[in-house]
This record gives sequence, structure tokens and C-alpha cells, in this order.
Amino acid sequence: MKKLLLTLWCAGALITATAGNNIAPWGWATCADEAGSAYVLNGGNFSDAKTKTLKALGGGQTDDAQIRQAIAQNDIVILDGSNGDFVLGEYVKMASTKNKTIIGINNARLCTKFYLTAEDNAYLKNYKDANGTPLASMSSTDQYTGTLPDGTTLTCDRRAFYTKEALMKLQYQKTGTYSLPNKAGIFVIETSSENIIIRNLSLIGPGAVDIDGADLITNQGQHVWIDHCTFVDSQDGALDSKLCDWATYTYNHFYYTTRSYSHAYTCGCGWVSNHSMVLHLTFARNIWGQGCQRRLPQVDDAYIHLVNNYHNCPGNSVGMTLNSYVKALVEGNFAATGVNSPLTGSGANRQITVNGNNFSASSVGSTVTMPYEYTKISAASVPATLTGAEGAGATLGNDAAYIMANIPTVTREAAASTIYYFIDGIVGENASGLSVAKFSDGATILLNKKDKAWSKGTNVIVNGDKYTSLKVSNGAENIFTAPEGKKVISITFYSYINIKEENINFASYPVYGFRTSFWKSVGGQTFTADSEGVHILKSRDPEDPDIATFNITPANVVSFTNTGEQVCFVMEVTYENSSTGVSTIPYIQSNHKIYNLQGQETKTTRRGGLYISNGKKVIMN
Repeated sequence: MKKLLLTLWCAGALITATAGNNIAPWGWATCADEAGSAYVLNGGNFSDAKTKTLKALGGGQTDDAQIRQAIAQNDIVILDGSNGDFVLGEYVKMASTKNKTIIGINNARLCTKFYLTAEDNAYLKNYKDANGTPLASMSSTDQYTGTLPDGTTLTCDRRAFYTKEALMKLQYQKTGTYSLPNKAGIFVIETSSENIIIRNLSLIGPGAVDIDGADLITNQGQHVWIDHCTFVDSQDGALDSKLCDWATYTYNHFYYTTRSYSHAYTCGCGWVSNHSMVLHLTFARNIWGQGCQRRLPQVDDAYIHLVNNYHNCPGNSVGMTLNSYVKALVEGNFAATGVNSPLTGSGANRQITVNGNNFSASSVGSTVTMPYEYTKISAASVPATLTGAEGAGATLGNDAAYIMANIPTVTREAAASTIYYFIDGIVGENASGLSVAKFSDGATILLNKKDKAWSKGTNVIVNGDKYTSLKVSNGAENIFTAPEGKKVISITFYSYINIKEENINFASYPVYGFRTSFWKSVGGQTFTADSEGVHILKSRDPEDPDIATFNITPANVVSFTNTGEQVCFVMEVTYENSSTGVSTIPYIQSNHKIYNLQGQETKTTRRGGLYISNGKKVIMN
């Protein structure tokens, strides 16, 4: 991805457009560290942002491919619901995706193609194991090992196993194949993704069913803000936070309908192996409504802020559940009559500060505070605020400019280099039938041989980040074309040999066990296995790839070819004279009135904090 230096743009005026609840990013998502140092979360809202508006294809077509492509090739994606619902055959992955905003207008709804029908629910409710035990009576904790109808042997809790068995049989009746529709979600924000905003969308799932299926959104990224979205009938979690960090979730509405069968568990957070990391999460002014049973949210391994949320799900199992290795501030939340156990949890290393809620709960351990500024309302005001105009859910209307109004605009600094990697959905054919990959900045890679096809390789590690590699057959010429006006001065390949262990043959290839592999030509330079400057490729480990750099006579078009074995790679391209210098955010001690990013005057500031003064965004000293 582009390595971007973000510089703040003059706001022009105070954020007085904060009418209703159209807020600016805040909370942990806008912090760079636990001291609360500012991180400018702009979601790709550059002064020269590339924007794409999509409408649903309709006519029974699915929209996941066009959404995936729009995200890959643009900074801001506007999903316009005026042509009906967007339908997803499977969830859209955002792998190593940075600086993106996705917003909805005109009641944009993203719906999973698969969903549970009333007949499906009746089948599940009547389903019994060989001993006549119905699904609803089975344990969700006792481990069970069995073989599913497709021949897979599986160990999981008993209820989950038999739910999978039942749903496989249902799918067989419909399709003639034993399968699980377990990709029925909307977005998966994968690791190494950063600076992501999702706003004003309705996300409609297939109905809750315990098959270890997809979440409506799985967040594994960094600095993610999800605001004013409606989450309905998630298959598994509605919004799960796994291996992510620095996330804020505001004004979202979670609920379930009669489409859901079981496992209406909305927001699981943490579950980090060996407590090896701490997630920093803010949940503010969200509604957990009809049908929500558990995980409102359920948290471990996190430094979390739960403020002014509304639990309006009478008859639930348990509410906010704070377990091991949690540091939490729980304040100003409201639980409706009939909500069970609004705040519970257990485990080791818990610090929980509780105040100002409408229910009774005790603090645990040392006092917990938040390093960032925020405004809270009384618990008694929460229901009216969250159900009123621009309350929780997709309530921000149909004006894209208004929805974007309070997201910081920054200047895109020209990148010295760009990482190019494979993204599903952006490979097509040109007029000659040749495969071509198109990248978000306008660059392309052409595979100049019809009988050689692209496919996706394993993630390659580059400077600690994962990038999905490109896989091409051995010997095919590749032609890279830089964006208009740019000239390549060097290319670095991060690659591994794609050969299976069983095909290693030292009898035929005594040196490496496979054919000698190297970059045969790059930018007009040609190499043999013995020539000076050749880079012999030896690694078969994508986590420790070969690194080969070639200096190029400045050119807009560069061809390259490998030889030997099939290779999987990502490439880092450095451009000529692309750096425009460094602009910095001013540190000032202001004599003007100071406002926070929500447009509210404040008398107290902290060093390093991001504020508005005299119509400009500034960092205070």
C-alpha cells in the first residue's frame, strides 16, 4: 500500500456542522498510544480523494465483486441504495487495506444472499440427534467429536456440531451438496488494514445460527471507526473485534428478527492467545435491541470504554461481560426493565471502574480513566438520545457530503514507494484477452501470455506487515505500467518459490531440490544464473521471502520475467522525484478559544491533543 504522510488541512471553520449526532471520529480509534497522542483518522478523506458511487446491480446478481473492486481502487466508496439492496454472495475481505471510507446513502442495505427461511427455522427446531435429543436441549459447552455428512471429522460443542449437521442436510436438500454457508457476512477487515471508516450502512445477515460462521463485520484492523450502522441478524457475531486495536464503535444499533434461530451473540472482543496483546476499544452510544442475547459486548484482553450505551433487550441472557485481563471504564449506560445482568464477568487481572449507570454494579481494582477527551450524557438521557433524530443506526440521511462533513480532510503526501499486491476482484482481461491487474493508484500489471493465468498466493511478510502475493506461472512476461506522470527508478521483489514439499527432488536438482530460479529480466536488464547482479531465489517461506532490488533507468513501463520454478511475490516500486517534503502539524499554545473535535468548547487541554482553534486543527503543547 502507499506509504502516506498525512498532514492536516485547514478546517476553514469550526466544526459547527455537528448537528444532531453527526460526530467526528473520537475515542481509542483516534489515539496513537495509551497516553492519548493524536492519530489522525481520516479514512482516506484526502483533499484529492478518489471517490466511487455504487448502486446495486439487481436482477439476481451479487454485488460483492463490484464492492471489493471499488474499495481496492478508490479512497471513498459511497453505496447508494436507490436501486435496491446490495446482495453479497460472501463477505468482502479488506486485506492490507489502508485509508478507506465506506458510507451509505438512500437507505443502503448490504444483505447476505443466503438467509434462513421460516421453513429452515422450523427444520432446525424439530431436528434431533440419534437419541432423540433436540438441538435446543443440547449443551453449548460440552465437547463432542463426530463426523459431519461431508465426511469431515470435527470436535466442538455438541449443539454446534449437530447444528452444522442439520444445516448441511438442509443445504443438501436444496443444492444436492453437503455444505455450510459459513461466509454469509459483510466485511472482514484483516490484519495490516488501517485507517478505516464505515458509516450509515444497514448490514443484514442470514439469521443467527451456531455453525462457527461469519460475522457481519470482523475487525482485525488498526484505527477503525464504525459509526451509525444497523446490524441485523448476524450469522455469528454482529461486530467482533479480534486481533484488532484502536477501534471506536459509536451510534450503532444491533438487533435480531424471527429469521434468527440461535446464537444471537453480538460483539465478542479479545480472546487473544496467551494474553499477548491488549485491544483498545471504545463503545459509545450504541443500542443492543430486540433479540440480543449475549456479548453486549463480551470482552477480555482489552482496555475498553463503555459509555452511554442502551441495552433494550429484555429477556437476554447476560449483558456487558468483562472477563480476564480487562481494564474498563463503564459509565452512563442505561439498561431497560427486564434486561438481565447488565454488567457481569469474572477472571483474573480485572480493573473495572463503574459510575453513573442506571443499574447497580461494583467497581473492581484500581480506578480506570481514559486519556482522550469526550462528552457524556446522563444515563437517564440515553434512551431518548439514541432513539431520536440521528440516533443509533443508519440515521444520517442521504447527503454524502453531510456524512463526510466531520471527517478530517488531509493532504495526501506523494509516496516515494508503493507496495503492489494481489487483491481479489481486480484482475480482468484487456481487449486482447490478456490478464491485467489494476491497482488503486492507476498502476497496472499485464501478463503478456494468454495461457498463463494469475492466482493468489500466500501472504508475504514485508516489514512486519502481511501482503497477499501474486502468483504467476514460470517464464511469463509481466509488464508493469506506472500511474500517469510517474517514472520507476527501482523495484524490490519480495518472493518465495511456490513448490510443494513432496516435489522437492535433490536427485534431479542437487543444489536446492528444485530448478534454479531467478529474475531473468527486469527493466531491460537480463541475467543468467551465473551473471553479475543475478538474484537467485531460494526461499519457500512466505514469512521470510527473498528480497531482490533492481535499479531501473527511469521509465513509466517496466517489464520483468522470472525463470525456474513458479514464484509468488509482492513488489515495492520507488518512483523518481516523488517526495514533496515533510509538512508537520503545528504544536501551539493557543490564545483563542479551544474546541474538541466534536465542536464543543473546552477549558482543559493536554499536550499532544488534537483540537480546533481559530478555525484550524492544531496539536497543543
